Amino acid sequence: MRKFLGAFAVAALALGLAACSGKTADGGGQNDDKGGAITLTTTSGEVSLDKPAVKVVALEWTYVEDLLAIGVTPVGVADIKGYDTWVTAGARVPAGVKDVGTRQEPSIEEIRLLDPDLIVTDEDRVATNRDALAEIAPLATYSYTKDPEGQYAGMRRIVQQMGLATGKTAEAEQVLTDLDTKVATATEAVTAKGKTGAPFALSQIFTTNGTPQFRMMTEKSLAGEVVGKIGVANTWTGEPDAWGMTTVTVEGLTAVPGESSFLYVAADADNPVTGALADNKLWTDLGFVKDGGVKALDPGTWFFGGPLSCGQILDETVKALTA
Repeated sequence: MRKFLGAFAVAALALGLAACSGKTADGGGQNDDKGGAITLTTTSGEVSLDKPAVKVVALEWTYVEDLLAIGVTPVGVADIKGYDTWVTAGARVPAGVKDVGTRQEPSIEEIRLLDPDLIVTDEDRVATNRDALAEIAPLATYSYTKDPEGQYAGMRRIVQQMGLATGKTAEAEQVLTDLDTKVATATEAVTAKGKTGAPFALSQIFTTNGTPQFRMMTEKSLAGEVVGKIGVANTWTGEPDAWGMTTVTVEGLTAVPGESSFLYVAADADNPVTGALADNKLWTDLGFVKDGGVKALDPGTWFFGGPLSCGQILDETVKALTA
């Protein structure tokens, strides 16, 4: 789905994140947390700021979530309507924040008019506009899918980077501590219900050209990692892509053991489970369908987000498995 950095670059990023001195143990970068100069460790190298950023433009939803979670309101966000539809964990983007276009093609002119202190986006979305964005403000690009310690570790590092960039390191650490507490609480809930080791499969479902598509989350995906932390067993063993997913049609679901709980997210306006699949014999003959193991999660549960989305994934999973 996306391009990878070379192995050397990935290793260098990991070493940079681990080796740089700073206020956090594994977030990378440097600052004095009192308004002084800051060095961020990004996917594409170090980025320097004279002081914590106040006016931040976020061009990827993960970083919008991260910023809002630590109490920072971006001045500009890409595709606010999409964010509010797909990412329902945490605070909403406040009124007055400027929508600066799509994540794939943000408006350079709109961003320029905001005169930001910092622009944050995903490394894989800036191939065509990196130079134009960097001319406006310091540009910090990240990609948790490339973290050599896994996507969950990468997600946590980026939260710390957002805190470092904005002088909110304590707030970032608190958000991560809250997530740790959420994991522990969810684990206890699963244990109390006798569901430790319960088999599950996790999917995002949508329609392409009239055909239901299933993004199956392997244990290498962010969502798969998060759910795996509470002591249940992911039964999907397909080959992961860069995001840790395997995309299949209904025929591919025969690989899911019948005793699995099939947890899924689908948009209200495009839910094949209640639509095209209802009369599909391949679907209705699957063991987990016959056994009533299909369980819908909240449609606004975002599998590719930050710590609040991860917490929502846990809440929805526990509710589905222990009901």
